[in-house]
Amino acid sequence: MNAVGGIGGAGLWGPAAGRASAGPATLRQVEPLRGLTLGAGPEGSAAAPAGPSFSETLSQVLGEVNGLQARADTLVARLAAGEIENVHDVLIAQQEAGLALRLIQEVRDKLVAAYQELMRMQV
Repeated sequence: MNAVGGIGGAGLWGPAAGRASAGPATLRQVEPLRGLTLGAGPEGSAAAPAGPSFSETLSQVLGEVNGLQARADTLVARLAAGEIENVHDVLIAQQEAGLALRLIQEVRDKLVAAYQELMRMQV
C-alpha cells in the first residue's frame, strides 16, 4: 500500500483487482487539464483542447468512484455471506471507496466556490 491509502496503478483509483501498487496516478489523470483555457486564443479563435474535455474527464472519474463504491458493497455482502476470509481486503476496498468519495466531494466544493466567486464579480 502506498502513502495515499492504496490508490495507484491502473486507472485513477487503482488496479481492477483491488491490489495496491506503488505510485499515485491522480496527477497523471489531471495532467491533460493543465493546458485547458477559458476563452479564445490571441486571434479570437477558440482552440480545441488536445485531450478529453472536462465533462468527459469528470464523467470518467465519477464512473470510477461509482465502481469503487459498488466493489466495496459487493465485498461487504460476500464477507457477510462467508465467501471471503480476508477481512483486510474488504476494509481496503472500503477505505479506497471512501477516500475517492471524499476527493470527489472536495472537487465539487471547489467548483461550487469558484462558481460563486464568478457570480460575485461585477462586470
